[in-house]
Amino acid sequence: MEPAYRALQLDVFRRHCDGFARHDLDAMVSIFAADVRYEEKTLRWDLYSRDEVRDQFGFIFAATSVMAVHRLDSIHAPDRAAFLWRFTGTLHSGQRVDFPGTSLFTFTPGGLVSHDLEMWNLAELPERAAKDMGLNPDAPYSSFVAWAANGRGTAAARLMDKYRT
Repeated sequence: MEPAYRALQLDVFRRHCDGFARHDLDAMVSIFAADVRYEEKTLRWDLYSRDEVRDQFGFIFAATSVMAVHRLDSIHAPDRAAFLWRFTGTLHSGQRVDFPGTSLFTFTPGGLVSHDLEMWNLAELPERAAKDMGLNPDAPYSSFVAWAANGRGTAAARLMDKYRT
């Protein structure tokens, strides 16, 4: 018999992925506690609220026309879970992106994510996609997208202007 916490955690991750697929920022961040700590080590994000997470992902949503996160595997404990996933998508330029990652969620007693530790494996990001996203394709681990770093850089402004409808 499956533990109740596993079913809840899988549902939380599914809702998160559904938000990505629908380009629905509110649904995507609804899994997080208001004071969530969100860390993404590859892009050097260190965020401290649901609103900060929404702001950061707004830029990713603006850069992509189609995207999805697919759960590959997961392990579960009563207050935490680890998810292995694959991100696929298409940038507005037509470039396809496809890379794996891992999410470590810590849950509140109410089932919201209070801490999310992420690792995106951008070594598999195609060179053209890296250029479209403002990455240095020669060093995908050590460099990061200006819009991802702080959401306020000139690259962020150019990206938003380029894809604003």
